[in-house]
Amino acid sequence: MSLNASNVRVAGTGEVYVAAVGVTAISSITAAIPSASWTGLGYTSEDGVTIARERDTEDINAWQSSTPVRKLTTSQSLTVSTAFLETKKRVLELWFGGSFSGAAGDFKNDLSVTPQSTEVALLVEWVDDTTKSRLFVPRVTVTDQGDVELTRTGAQQYEMTFEALAPASGPLATWLTNDTSVGAA
Repeated sequence: MSLNASNVRVAGTGEVYVAAVGVTAISSITAAIPSASWTGLGYTSEDGVTIARERDTEDINAWQSSTPVRKLTTSQSLTVSTAFLETKKRVLELWFGGSFSGAAGDFKNDLSVTPQSTEVALLVEWVDDTTKSRLFVPRVTVTDQGDVELTRTGAQQYEMTFEALAPASGPLATWLTNDTSVGAA
């Protein structure tokens, strides 16, 4: 058996960041996240972040075989979902759409009758002790927003699902890590 408990990972902490589409890719796990281009979205609920990948295929059948001779990928999706706890400008703009304007404690954001999709680059960073991982997605859009519940007994949460869109060039996403178990034979 090849059981190794030291290869079990727990994403003990981390953060979700957004930047403008076209931002220079984060290409190293050791590189600092440039605060001039990336905005951290703050605390998320204790459920953390969910990264999901889905792939649809179509069978190619042959007269000579009762099982498919090949599978053709017809579509794929990559989503990142979480519930943000912090009420901050960028979180609200992504959840509500549009942008806030105003000054000195008098701000507004109008929800358009014809909303436009907002596209951003997305970076998820998570850490387990000394093991750090990052998922960089160069182009995403918010495809789902959960309800915001206003109660006396709980924090407001801004649930969002980001879905990857095909970038102008390069990969759909890049996973970076310093996890030595990934490089092990």
